[in-house]
Amino acid sequence: MRLSAEQRRQQILDAALVEFSSVGFEGATVERIAQRVGLTKAGLYAHYASKDAILEALFVTTIFSPSIQSHWQWVEGASLEETVDRFLDMAYSAIGDPQASAIFRLLITESGRSPERLRSWHEHILLPHATRRQAELDECVAKGVIPDNAVSRNFAMATSPVVIALLTQLLFGEELAEQEVARIRSAHREMLLILFARRGN
Repeated sequence: MRLSAEQRRQQILDAALVEFSSVGFEGATVERIAQRVGLTKAGLYAHYASKDAILEALFVTTIFSPSIQSHWQWVEGASLEETVDRFLDMAYSAIGDPQASAIFRLLITESGRSPERLRSWHEHILLPHATRRQAELDECVAKGVIPDNAVSRNFAMATSPVVIALLTQLLFGEELAEQEVARIRSAHREMLLILFARRGN
């Protein structure tokens, strides 16, 4: 069966993640990625212009995708607790996803090897992602769901425990880190409910 262009691109990204995770970005070759999906190098280049383009596409189409559901999506009539829990469900879901974990590990590894590449990722991937997430918080503030304070004005502050949980799992593995990640999430919930409680409640 002939694959659509979208299916083929996803197949290439899946193969590239395996290759990058196995030998690192620098050790991976376009030729080996193409071989994994039964393409020639020219066939792969019809979908992605370079190895860097494949790596960026991995980030953009998964954990940093503009199409990802809003983290701070407020539902009419929802309580602060329900809104926070919805955010936590979305934010912590990537921690248990093997593909997302592999991509985060790759991001950390490759950012240390190439500061120039990291600057490009920051400008084209990370900053737009943070801007989208901050806009969601701003909307919650505008609707009176959460207060305007130092945490609601800084998406990174509201989200930082997720990064700690992710690093804990990457360092110690899912089984060893399971209880610690649960503790981090519980503390994260309590922290947000305290910081986002409206005065008078």
